[in-house]
Amino acid sequence: MSIGRTKRSLLNIGVSIANRMLVTLLPFAIRSIMIYTIGIEYLGLDSLFTSILSMLSLSELGFSSAIVYSMYAPIATGDDDKVRGLLTFYKHVYRIVGISILAVGLIILPNIKWFIAEGTTYPSDVNIYFVYLVFLVNTSLSYLLYSYKSSVLIAAMRNDLDSIIETVRSVLAHALQIVVLLLFKQYYMYILVIPVITVLNNIARAIIIDKKFPQFKGNGTLTKDDKKEIMTRVGALIGNKLGGAVFTSVDSIVISKYLGVVVLAQYTNYFSIFSAVFAIETAAYGAFQSVVGNSLVANSKENNYALFKDLFFMNTILTFFCVCCFTSLYQPFIAIWVGNDNVLGIEIPLLLTLYFFVKSTRKTLFTFYEAAGMWRSDFLKPYVSVIVNLTVNILLVRIIGLPGVIISSILALALIEMPWESVVFFKQCFNKKPLEYARMIIKSVILCGACFGVTFFVSRFLPYGILGLVLRLITVLIVCSVLAVFMLFRTKEGRRVINRFPGIFKR
Repeated sequence: MSIGRTKRSLLNIGVSIANRMLVTLLPFAIRSIMIYTIGIEYLGLDSLFTSILSMLSLSELGFSSAIVYSMYAPIATGDDDKVRGLLTFYKHVYRIVGISILAVGLIILPNIKWFIAEGTTYPSDVNIYFVYLVFLVNTSLSYLLYSYKSSVLIAAMRNDLDSIIETVRSVLAHALQIVVLLLFKQYYMYILVIPVITVLNNIARAIIIDKKFPQFKGNGTLTKDDKKEIMTRVGALIGNKLGGAVFTSVDSIVISKYLGVVVLAQYTNYFSIFSAVFAIETAAYGAFQSVVGNSLVANSKENNYALFKDLFFMNTILTFFCVCCFTSLYQPFIAIWVGNDNVLGIEIPLLLTLYFFVKSTRKTLFTFYEAAGMWRSDFLKPYVSVIVNLTVNILLVRIIGLPGVIISSILALALIEMPWESVVFFKQCFNKKPLEYARMIIKSVILCGACFGVTFFVSRFLPYGILGLVLRLITVLIVCSVLAVFMLFRTKEGRRVINRFPGIFKR
């Protein structure tokens, strides 16, 4: 990688992480203000309608990823005509997607109450059909108004500019919503801010992109072979898009349908913390994405396997820090943030902790998997995972309630996705059986389990409140730091990691 590309990658990573942290913190402020000004039931409606429309957005079917991938080569070689052709094709696809979402959404509109559990409440002063329509129009507009142009920023390695635009949009939108909630305490005004900001953001983004990349303005055409290649790539991505939607959106729909929007809002408080931490971890993993991709192309299987083990080792340290924080801090933080009335049973944070461990442990393999572009190698995996997850989800939520939603996701990841990916990837990329990977996971389970046990035991004797939160955090930092130092400086794996990434540990 050239010096220029290295600097650009580091800039992208830094700006992306800063953006992710800011975009993560702002919704916490919004949720807090909504709960204390108009009530938690409104949060449940937000989560439900957002999830329904996320499912409708599956009609996009991975075109964004396929188009961006197709742009890398023509942008690198200066083939502006082909880039214009890709953008024109992308624009037509997104117009079809936007219209399809609007049409299907309108079909669902008369039956929107079906998604809310019978006998449960939702805000009586709100017309849920109107609220849903606002969310629907916003989602449709996001596809119809210039959003296809954002692919240029990603393909041209200007993620930093994309993150800056997104940061401005997020700050402006949340600031206006906070003002509306504090001054007027009006939910209708709060949601109407969303489509207004979407329109302004898409127009401003298009102007900025056209100014930065004037060579890509105008229409172009693609050959039949180019379109066929894109469609083939989309076909390989459909399953992964579907799987991602089920793991994120279907849970909210199932909770609302069987347990009600109030329970959904309470659960979303917990899950928003989970998502925030995992999103920041994902952004941090972006620092190694290009390293992994370059290594898979340039180095031997043994060197790549050594890199995999070192990243997994580092990930284990990061994971047990997060697991212990979840174990000790979840309940007291929720109590301080949204009040004791919205604290769920201890089984919810414990299950979310286990879910985070599984997702985080999988992260190293999945990073290699994506870098190798192996979507076609396990074409059936996401479909099997979706069927199992959805079936178990609905069965368990009717038997044991909210914990069943989390358990179904854990089972789908741990028993289907991780084993399937490991068998396919280790065979094709490392020419090894995944038994060593199983041993690595067992070690990670033991280490995280030990940290979990100590911090959970100590936390039982500590109070809630601000003081208790501080004491719990100190306990987590001491326990995890001691184990991390031992792993890094007293094991051969740790010393190898320090030698591989000396700059990280010097800083």
